[in-house]
Amino acid sequence: MTDSSRTQPQASRLDPRLARNYSEKNSDEIRLTYRNWADTYDRELLDEFGYQAPHAAVDALERLLPSRDSVILDMGCGTGLVGELLYNLGYHHIDGLDLSPEMLEKAKARRVYRTLGEADLMASVTLDPVYDAVICVGVFSHHRSQPFDLVKLFAGLKPGAALVATVNGKGWRDIDWETLLEQSRREHGFNVENISDIPYLTQQGIPGKLLVIRPSPS
Repeated sequence: MTDSSRTQPQASRLDPRLARNYSEKNSDEIRLTYRNWADTYDRELLDEFGYQAPHAAVDALERLLPSRDSVILDMGCGTGLVGELLYNLGYHHIDGLDLSPEMLEKAKARRVYRTLGEADLMASVTLDPVYDAVICVGVFSHHRSQPFDLVKLFAGLKPGAALVATVNGKGWRDIDWETLLEQSRREHGFNVENISDIPYLTQQGIPGKLLVIRPSPS
C-alpha cells in the first residue's frame, strides 16, 4: 500500500452545500439531498467548487484498461460526469448505477451509458461478474460503513479486475478512512494496490484520495 505526501491547503470555510453531505445520513436523507441538487449539481461542482475527481479517476482507469472494448460499471454515476469522460475516450460499454432517480435522469440525457439503474451501496447490490473495472467517484466520504461497503462491488468484477475509487480528503481525515480501510482489508482479504493524492474540490481547498483495489484471488 502506497501513499504520496502531496497535499492541498484546507479551505477556511466550508460551503454549506458541501457540508450537508459530510455527516452520517441514511439512504433516504441522501436521496432527498440529491433530488434537490440534481438541477444545479454539475454547475456548482465544476464551476464553483473545482471538482477534479472525475478526471483523476478516469485517467487512472485508462492506464489500467487501455482496451476500449472494456466493460465498465460506473457506480454512483450521478449526472454522468464520469461516464461522459469515459465515452469521449472511446469506452462505449458503460453501465451506471446511482441512488438518486433525479441524478439518473441527468445521466440518461448524456446518452453515454448502455444501461442505468438504481442501487444503494449502503443496502445490498446485486451484480454479475461481467466488468473489467468498477469506477466509483464522489461516493466515498464521511460514512464509516463505506470502507466496508465497497467490498459489495467486487461481485461485479471479472477475475483480476479492479475497483478504482475516490475518497473525499476531508472525509479521509475526519473519520480516519485509512484505518477503517485497513480493518476492512483484513476482514475481507482484498489487495489495496495504490493510494494516491489527487485534486478533488480545488476551489474549496479539499484534496482527495484515489484507491486502486483488487479482490484477492479465490
